[in-house]
Amino acid sequence: MNHEHYSADSDPRDEPVDAFIRLLTDHQVDLQAFIMSSLGNHPDTLDVLQATNIALWKKASVFDPTAPFLPWAIGVARFEVLAFMRKKRRDRHTFSPEVVELLMDVAAHRTSETSCRSRALMECIKELPERNREFLQIRYAQQQSVRQVASKTGRTVEAVKSLYLRIRRALEHCIDRRLALEERL
Repeated sequence: MNHEHYSADSDPRDEPVDAFIRLLTDHQVDLQAFIMSSLGNHPDTLDVLQATNIALWKKASVFDPTAPFLPWAIGVARFEVLAFMRKKRRDRHTFSPEVVELLMDVAAHRTSETSCRSRALMECIKELPERNREFLQIRYAQQQSVRQVASKTGRTVEAVKSLYLRIRRALEHCIDRRLALEERL
């Protein structure tokens, strides 16, 4: 790449900085490939690449412009990869494979349980009197507040709250009854 883009009024003191920026920019793909081959994880690679770029920028003043840039930059990247790996091992938020398996089992069980409850809820809603289903439709499908439902139906807010409480209790009993019946079968 040709990076000759200095203007006539460029400050000669900026030339080493500009040269360093060009080298750093030109070798981003190489540094990313090195880090990716070390970590094998794209999001972690980007984090370590950013840390490497910061470290390289901080060390720019000690870089010998007569030496090859890439081997020096990879040396800095190697230290950043090792530091990342040490930090990752110390991170208490990293779970062991056994814990991950346990969490997946619990999540699968909860998903199954939720699915059973959802099916039971749908069946129980069908069993409600038509008027109660209409009130559920207004409140949840139309996303109306209790106050709006009261206004729409000509009831007091307290009367609407009491109605929804009775509907919820009826649904809860129906769901529990259905799930208990399923367990027996």
